[in-house]
This record gives sequence, structure tokens and C-alpha cells, in this order.
Amino acid sequence: MHEPTKTTTLPIPDRKAPGLPTDIVNILLVDDQPGKLMAHEAILSELGQHIIKARTGVEALEHLLRRDFAVILLDVNMPSMDGFETAALIRQRPRFEKTPIIFVTGYNTTDLDRLKGYELGAVDYMFLPVVPQVLKAKVSVFVELARQTQIIKSQASDLAAHNRRQADQLDVIQKLNAELKLANSELEAFSYTVSHDLRAPLRSISGYVGVLLEDYGSRLDDAGRNHLFALDRAAKRMDALTRDLLAYGRVARESVTLEPVRLQPLIEAVIALQNTGGKHPAKMIVAPDLLDVMGQSFLLEQCLGNLIHNAIKFVPPGVTPEVHLRTEPYGARVRLWIEDNGIGIDASYHRKIFNMFERVGDLHRYEGTGVGLAIVHRAVQRMGGGCGVESAPGQGSRFWVDLLAVPPNRE
Repeated sequence: MHEPTKTTTLPIPDRKAPGLPTDIVNILLVDDQPGKLMAHEAILSELGQHIIKARTGVEALEHLLRRDFAVILLDVNMPSMDGFETAALIRQRPRFEKTPIIFVTGYNTTDLDRLKGYELGAVDYMFLPVVPQVLKAKVSVFVELARQTQIIKSQASDLAAHNRRQADQLDVIQKLNAELKLANSELEAFSYTVSHDLRAPLRSISGYVGVLLEDYGSRLDDAGRNHLFALDRAAKRMDALTRDLLAYGRVARESVTLEPVRLQPLIEAVIALQNTGGKHPAKMIVAPDLLDVMGQSFLLEQCLGNLIHNAIKFVPPGVTPEVHLRTEPYGARVRLWIEDNGIGIDASYHRKIFNMFERVGDLHRYEGTGVGLAIVHRAVQRMGGGCGVESAPGQGSRFWVDLLAVPPNRE
């Protein structure tokens, strides 16, 4: 009569530390003799793994139904069901067809017996009495293999879960991007429609103000005429603002295909369109050897038009505007300088002035909408370039625009 089977569970070390291979694996000892089980357990306990003992082949199969094992030490000579029969039943289950089995026997086996064991999936034979160091060495190989397999499976599971989360996040991002693109398109269309439709009534207001001043101005007192003048200025300012918003919207929507652009004739055309006449015509000095750039003509016209207009406008009273335009190589780019003798800009505003509706200086003396430099920044950005300013109050301003140089094979 067999003694009750005892299952020994060793204390499991702390496995919370990330990245350490501390996963515990199971070792199954199968032998009908309690003394041999205890001896083998004592030897293998130094490996720090979970050791389970079984006294019969049937009991071993019951343990296999509940858990996986890194290695099985199986006694060949057992009553009722010997080790070969037990191994055959183990191998019938696909889940355990790769589980290493080490046969332990106290008898000399024939070549045919060993061949039979190997055919059943045995990885080794050990003869009694076992040498502790040899037993530990052989079992530790399979323990480490099982631990690494567990780590790989865990990492693969974590990676699969991470990939699923990333795929879900990517779907959300793509959906949000599509919604954002649609919202931007609708907003741009709305802005264009509002800006365009506002200009007609504003022009009508200015027209009626002109009629009132011409036909009925003599019947009004100074306060009445001043009210009409203020109304006319407000309507014209609103018209300028809507005009600039239309320009900004077009810059934002314009299809951009970079191509070689000759700066010399483009700048000359932009200067010709500027209102440089009047009491104090501007002095425009354009270097004769401007370098060509990769850009888009419409965006460059918008950019240069606003920069030159500002250079002419923001000058102290009684000073004739003087604007210098030149280019210089800048690595793989070309830097275009627009330098003026204007009022200058405090360093704290050098970044802010390229934002929408940002204005500096004497707002009563220098009218503007605060959109011009935002158009410059957006236009240059869409051409893959950059822009900035070097300036100080009373020392004029040096605006620069960086654009890609024309490759030699495109000239």
C-alpha cells in the first residue's frame, strides 16, 4: 500500500521586478519509491523551482492535466503502469508532445530499451544512484529553456497587446485627422464666404458716407461730419481686414508645387504694384544679382508684397522710406533680406508679430489689420521655408525669408 502522495511547493521569489527572468517553472518527479522522490527533490530544490511529486503514472497524468512542466523525471520500473507506458500516454496529448522526459532506472537497459525510450520522446537516461551535480546540471538546462520560453511567450503576448492598442490608437488618430481635415475645410470655406460677402455691404457703407458728405455735408455741424468720417474709416478698415482674411485663406488653401522662381522679375513686379507715389515716394534698392529659389509664384507675391508694404509704411514722420532687397547663399537654401529704415521693432515682439492680428507700434498713426505678417509666415511655411526679423526700436528692421535653393540640375 502506497503512502499518501505529498506535493512540495517551494516559496516563490519576488517576481515584481521588471525585466528580470524570475519566472518559476514546474518540475515533475514520478517514482513509486518515496525515498527516491525525497532524494531527488532535495537535490533539485537548490534550483529554486516548483517541484511536484507523483507516485504513479496515473497520478502524473492528473498533474499534467492541471499545469505545464519544464521537465519530467520518470522512473522506468513502476507497478501497474511503467515509465514507458506513462511516457506513451503523455505523448498522446499534443500539449505535452515536446515536454522533455528524463528516464531514471536502477537497471542496466538494453539498446532496444533505450531506443524505445527515445522513440517515446525521452531526452536522456539516468542510472541509479544519480550523481547530484549531474542531475542538477541536466535538469537546469530544461528549466532555463522553459523559463526563457515563458519569458518569450509573455513578451510576445505583451507585444501583441501593445500592437493592438497601437492599432486602435492609430484608427482613432486617423478618424480624428479626417474629422479635423473636414472641419478645417468647412472653416476655410466659411471664412472665405463670410469675408467675401462682407465686402459688398462695407463698400456700400463707404459709398453712402461719401454721398452724405458730398450732398449733405454743408447741413451738418462738425460733430455730424466727424461721425461720418469715423464711419467711413471703420468701414474701410473692415474692408481691408476682410481683404486680408481672404488673402490669408487663399494662401492656406493654395495648391503648392515647388518650382524654380526667378526673384528678380518677381520683385520688380511686386514693387510696381505697391503704392510708392505721393509726397514721399519710397526708395527701392534691389541687388542686381538675386539668387533664384524653389517656390510658388502666388505665395511669393503675397509674401513679398506684405513685407515691402510694411517696410514702406512703418517709417518715422518726415522720413523717406528706403528699402534694400538682396539675397545670399544659406547652406542648401537662399536667404532673402528685406531691410528698411523704419521705426524698428522691440525684441520681445519678434516672434509675436507673425501671429494673426498681432500689431505693434503706434496703432493710431500706423493703420493695419495685423494679418499681413501672418500671411508671410503661412506662405513661407507652405513653401517649406522659414522667416524672421532682426530689429530694434529706432534702428529699422531686417526681415529675412529662407527658401530652398534651385538644385544645379534645375537651373
